[in-house]
Amino acid sequence: MTKYLFNNLKHLEIFKNDPSTAILTDIDGTISEIAPTPEEAVVTDSMRKELVKLKEKFSLVAVISGRSVKNAREMVGVEGILYVGNHGMEFLKDNHLIRNPEAEKYLSQIKKAGEKVKTSDLSHINGLIFEDKGICYSIHYRLSNPSENARDKILNLLHNDPECKKLGISEGRELVELKPPVSCDKGTIINNIVEQHNLQKVIYLGDDITDADAFNKLNELENKRKIKSASVLVLSSEIPPYVKKRSSFFVNGVDDVLKFFQWLLK
Repeated sequence: MTKYLFNNLKHLEIFKNDPSTAILTDIDGTISEIAPTPEEAVVTDSMRKELVKLKEKFSLVAVISGRSVKNAREMVGVEGILYVGNHGMEFLKDNHLIRNPEAEKYLSQIKKAGEKVKTSDLSHINGLIFEDKGICYSIHYRLSNPSENARDKILNLLHNDPECKKLGISEGRELVELKPPVSCDKGTIINNIVEQHNLQKVIYLGDDITDADAFNKLNELENKRKIKSASVLVLSSEIPPYVKKRSSFFVNGVDDVLKFFQWLLK
């Protein structure tokens, strides 16, 4: 059973006292409050200051987001940390954008499908936000009227469109997303990060369905005795129970994440 983090801090001491620990975190809903639109979400100065301190104390700090990697960097604004975007399909290295080569092949198809979706019957649903993220394309329905059944209509359209069916279709918090149909998610990118940086201890924080892939990978690596890990879910009513079961601990919001970072730095 997943436990409340602040009732179990003794289990995190081994991470807190080891400078080789890596801190990996999602952005929206984890270090930034969920906002009505992607543009309105912010990382507060208080959170940013703690991220800077974490970078100075620990071997690696990384943000792994569903946002485009350039948008993630602009939003977080901390130098010297690793930025990973579009669920692991792109990252910044020495300020150069590097994309998964298999995923990059689908850039034009994603753009074409996104434009088609934007001008489809879905455009008549009030409150939808269509977001072109380059390598992925998101349709947000948070602002739509529940009576519109926007989620069902979006999924129905995508699964019945010949071009969209050839792509990956996934869900997040109040959104549906088109992705390249390649084997790349937050779990695979975490595995790559662990190997490339020879990590032994990892803390991962996330709040969304896509973070279940990261939790699963960390559990797998720990079971193989390759690393010690702690996966932390930022709880919300929008997340299915199975995601919580895959995490080690849970917290109740972004404020708890900030408190946890402050505890790690004491």
